[in-house]
Amino acid sequence: MSDTPADVEPLWELRPPTGDADQDAVLPPVARRMVAAVREGTAGGLFPPVVTAGPEGTVKVDRLLGGAADARMLAHALEDRRFTPLLALLERLDAWCVSATRRYSTVLADGVLDVTNAEVFGPVVSEAFVACATGRAHYARDRVAEWAARCEAFLTLFLDRLLRDMNTCWPENPAFHGPVVGLWTHGEETHNGRQRVLRLDCAGGGRVAYKPRPASGELLFTACGGEGTPASVFDLLNNAPAASGEVRLPVLSCWSGAEQGYLWQEWIEPPAQWGPIRTSGEWRLTGTRLAPREAARFWHRTGSLAAAMFAFGITDMIGGNVVTGSRPGESEPLLYPIDLEIYFCRVPRLYDTGLLYDPTAEVEQHHVGLESTPRWCSAEGPPVCWRAEPTGALRLYRRRRSYARDETRTVVADTEGRSGYGPYLPAMLRGMFDAWTLMCRQRPAIRRFLSTAAAGHYVRVLRQPTFRYFDALVPRWLSGGGAAPVPAEPDVRFDRAELDQLRRMDVPYFVRSLDGGPVLRVEPPPRPFETARVAARPEPEGGWPPLRELLDGANLELAGLGVALRDAVEHVFDEVTEHVVTDESLGVRLHLQSPAEGQVGFDWPEVGRRITYLWTQERVRLRIDALDAPEVPVEPAPAGEIRRRLLRLDRLDGAIRMPWAAGGMADDAAERRLRTLTDAGIAWLSEVVADHGWPGHRMVGAAAAAAASRLVQHAREHLDFRRHCLELMRQAAAGGDLPWREVAYLTDELRLADGLPQVYGTKFEPVAGKLVPCPIEDPDEVNHRRAAMGMEPLADYTDRIRQRYPLTGREAS
Repeated sequence: MSDTPADVEPLWELRPPTGDADQDAVLPPVARRMVAAVREGTAGGLFPPVVTAGPEGTVKVDRLLGGAADARMLAHALEDRRFTPLLALLERLDAWCVSATRRYSTVLADGVLDVTNAEVFGPVVSEAFVACATGRAHYARDRVAEWAARCEAFLTLFLDRLLRDMNTCWPENPAFHGPVVGLWTHGEETHNGRQRVLRLDCAGGGRVAYKPRPASGELLFTACGGEGTPASVFDLLNNAPAASGEVRLPVLSCWSGAEQGYLWQEWIEPPAQWGPIRTSGEWRLTGTRLAPREAARFWHRTGSLAAAMFAFGITDMIGGNVVTGSRPGESEPLLYPIDLEIYFCRVPRLYDTGLLYDPTAEVEQHHVGLESTPRWCSAEGPPVCWRAEPTGALRLYRRRRSYARDETRTVVADTEGRSGYGPYLPAMLRGMFDAWTLMCRQRPAIRRFLSTAAAGHYVRVLRQPTFRYFDALVPRWLSGGGAAPVPAEPDVRFDRAELDQLRRMDVPYFVRSLDGGPVLRVEPPPRPFETARVAARPEPEGGWPPLRELLDGANLELAGLGVALRDAVEHVFDEVTEHVVTDESLGVRLHLQSPAEGQVGFDWPEVGRRITYLWTQERVRLRIDALDAPEVPVEPAPAGEIRRRLLRLDRLDGAIRMPWAAGGMADDAAERRLRTLTDAGIAWLSEVVADHGWPGHRMVGAAAAAAASRLVQHAREHLDFRRHCLELMRQAAAGGDLPWREVAYLTDELRLADGLPQVYGTKFEPVAGKLVPCPIEDPDEVNHRRAAMGMEPLADYTDRIRQRYPLTGREAS
């Protein structure tokens, strides 16, 4: 892991003390208890983790603070006056724990509320420690005192609700019987006065999530009921007669409390089908692993969920807000939406739900709801961490890289090593079709249900992307704050309602009633649920949710599914096992020519018809034929042939280039064959570019687009054409049709060809027996330039290149 400023920012250092004095003796009793718990290895979660280098440019949690040496350093540090606010926070929360344990003994087991319990108090203590260590004294004093008061108010309100609701509002399920024997606090977002999601472990064996926010999509869509009246939209659809095939949408126990502003929800556990889905040396990533038949059923049901989310305008379904899991008694897992706050809003494309990557997004979105690649990087984790120094000290850094994860609840693999729904695309699409036909047929019943059930419900209004709020919050938290949080992007502005919440270190939270009316902000405790009207301008296209047409089901027409089908295909086009498939068991006929050109037909025996959706980038069409009608021949598309030829050229090139590079590039015959192959490929590609433009992701898919980039990089004798291609590639990257790193590779190639230093450090040469980057212009800024192109730090890239080409003297592209 590199120590360059672009990778990490040193904030403070925890040093070993000198001498043999017992620092614990001068600390307040609660601080001595905390230090003792750290010494015993039970309270390390109260502080940032100690990290080391992880795979693929990540950082991995090496350990938490623990043991005699860490406890001694911590005790010595806490003597410093800068930590006085932290000690005051510990004393206040410790006194509250003693009082609350007595007051709530009927619903809370002994030992749960202890200020050294990192599962409960880890987030607030860690934040307070970092604020004291790195912030200005007056900021730490005021802010940490506020956090202590907010934490006490939040937990008191929670326990009051638990005491009242456990024996009145909770279901009769014995699994949810108390008392609560374990409590865990979510460490990421806070809302409405530093409130967080909690997990409760019940004496009956069940787990419950407590959600202190008024948006109640889980109750409206995923609540499960008994016989008779449906409890939710998904419950209604699961119990309706099938239209074109079986549909099973995820439901779970979730229930409202005695007042508005919060809800209780069953905690979804990982499924029994759990195991390693990726290994590399010492690294191991575990997730859901399904046998092929199980996987086909899983993806059929996930397709139904995706169609329902598209139909009801459900969004923000990114990784973490949906998880794969099982409920008690279920033998096969489902994908569960567990954080359903934003719905009945405008989602013109399937990726607007958050389930898929947005191909036009400025930032690459790894962790979508239907994540298909088992990457090592995680989307979550503390913003600061410790690094162990050779001296024994621990240095505190602001984290710049992703944490490495060791498990994932979003990536689903099969037992043959394939991940995502690409290998099961016909099942996924069939699930979407079966759910869509059911929703179309049940449109009157859905409308009737919503006309009565929607009363009293709220939908969250996300006025800015969450990452903008985090960008403003994290620097403020680490640097001691300022007059007001400032957006990272100069053209972004926060209004007063947002600033009020950001100043108390909350992610701003706004709601709107399903009956309509103004956008509201939610006030913090001790007021359980009060709102204040805000202007909320400018409005998004289509207006703020809830959209009336979605409540009325106006979009539930057969043709309305076409765009979602096209998006689902584009998302996994390069992962699809076969691009021409006839699956008689599913009644699916699939013919794909490019990410944006294809068709899929569904047999619908119940009505004696075959429904075929045909699409290009510009439009989607619907064709309805008799079930026994002969299939209409598919017209070949230019993009399909361009894709096939690019991939064929790339395979031929690799078959020659890899052995040539491994042999030290000394085989003249192989070099001539490569030159002949490249010249022929460039002659053909120049015609493609002239007729169709640059073959980017949307035209030919990611794999073939990368092959086109490699072909141009290899064509060192075609400088004019390469310069023309660089301009086309810049335009494609600006439109989200090509990764910016491809532009960086070719930029460096052309600069070296012109006798200039490279700017991104992508090209290497042998020096003293190892590969080093060719000369770089302004090398101190190279990591900033690489980051702007979505590339890893140069040190990590250099390590990968040296591992991949240990015997060569040049980088092979």
